[in-house]
Amino acid sequence: MSPEEARADVIAWSIERAQVRLAAAERELDAGVPQLAADHAYYACFHLLSAIFLQEGLTLKRHSALRSALHERLIQTGRLDRTWGSVFDRLAELRTKSVYAALFALDEATGRAVVDDATRLSAELRRLLMPT
Repeated sequence: MSPEEARADVIAWSIERAQVRLAAAERELDAGVPQLAADHAYYACFHLLSAIFLQEGLTLKRHSALRSALHERLIQTGRLDRTWGSVFDRLAELRTKSVYAALFALDEATGRAVVDDATRLSAELRRLLMPT
């Protein structure tokens, strides 16, 4: 397998993971677990951003690096509206709190809003992906 084929496989896997994560977010909301729904929502967008940057030859190993690249390469260049940067920042903040903050919980309305935002952001990110 060539490096280009391997990269295409990872990109396809990332896109599939994003779809799986969005579906899992919906299931967690239905199950009454909005905190886990928000975590899945973040990772759906994370996987799509990773795919976009991998198409551009950039591999990012840290969440903070991905977040910085989003703002530098997509928001500041005008490829993506700045409101989506704010949405991703909120998703990242909630993910961090859900993993590291003791006694952190989300209510159902906030969980629903987060999943809806992630679904809309995912659609915008898919628009930026080149056909593989």
